Amino acid sequence: MSVPRNVVKVEQLRVSGVPVNLATTFNSGDLMIWQPGYCTVRPATASDAGSASSAANFVGVSNDTNPIANLGQNLPVARIAIITRGLVQMNVGDLATYFPGDLVTFGNDPQTVTKSGASSGNYIGIVAAENFFSVTGGAVVGLAAPATILIYLKPQFTNLTSL
Repeated sequence: MSVPRNVVKVEQLRVSGVPVNLATTFNSGDLMIWQPGYCTVRPATASDAGSASSAANFVGVSNDTNPIANLGQNLPVARIAIITRGLVQMNVGDLATYFPGDLVTFGNDPQTVTKSGASSGNYIGIVAAENFFSVTGGAVVGLAAPATILIYLKPQFTNLTSL
């Protein structure tokens, strides 16, 4: 058996230089939403939970944090890096049982996802098989009310990337 050549394994893809309003508070790991009227991104809020219109503008997860002016930090321009594809660990905002392939949507804060209410119209990610599921009798045993979970990002707004 020969070894295949040019097999590429992509862990994450990101887009740099996404415009952001620095007056908005954001942190590394926040779910970010494109604001078409302003042409900037903003972190998800409680009002985005389960929203199909917010999911349609979901870009990815922030890879940057607000600069802290008191510490002399600054961004030369108001631009951040966004992880658009990859496997990320997010907080869970419901008491549901999660299985590989389940859809998730926005939770009640920028770093929370939830399975409750997720549908094909408002999902932002898919529960990853890399979570520590067990198998009994040939069936996967779900994760009941986990605190965090690994998901594959599936942004619906891809105008900023070639994917």
